[in-house]
Amino acid sequence: MKNKFLMLVAIVATVAFTSCKPKLSDETKKTVNDFKTDWNKMSGDLTAWGGTLDGDMTKLGDDHTKMGKEWGDTAKMSKDQKAKIKETLTNCAAAGKKLEDMKKTYTDFKKGIDTTTTAFTDWTNKVDKGEVDDASAKTAMEGYSKQLADAKAQMANWDKALTDLMMGEAKNHDDCMAVTNPKKDGKKAPAKK
Repeated sequence: MKNKFLMLVAIVATVAFTSCKPKLSDETKKTVNDFKTDWNKMSGDLTAWGGTLDGDMTKLGDDHTKMGKEWGDTAKMSKDQKAKIKETLTNCAAAGKKLEDMKKTYTDFKKGIDTTTTAFTDWTNKVDKGEVDDASAKTAMEGYSKQLADAKAQMANWDKALTDLMMGEAKNHDDCMAVTNPKKDGKKAPAKK
């Protein structure tokens, strides 16, 4: 009899304990799990974009070094050639400053995303354990969805800005080399003044 009573108490306690857990619908669980994939992709894309930015910064530095070598002895250049070099270097410095600013903004943004990713992962662990109810899950997902959309929009803006900057620098370099080192592109050298 005592064993039956203890068994009954255990069953009642189990039922009471499980009925107190927040209820999360299968639909919400699926939404959260699908979102994990989107969030992880965005986070990976953000990291890859940082690598692209670093690579482009290195490329511009290498291009500037190469241009300097190709110019050779600038003392022998015409006034027009020297003026073009000065203009090019001014444009290159402005582009370099934009890249540095972009890198700082990216680094700060990435830290924020990394912090949010940690919080999101902790939260999804609670979802997986059944510690979150439907209403709070939906509210949290609205916040994370907005952050995901904002991050994607920010990356698209940065990507366009970086592409435009790199294309502008390539044109800047080509224009300069056409004036300062015309043998490379088949044009005649301008007469010295």
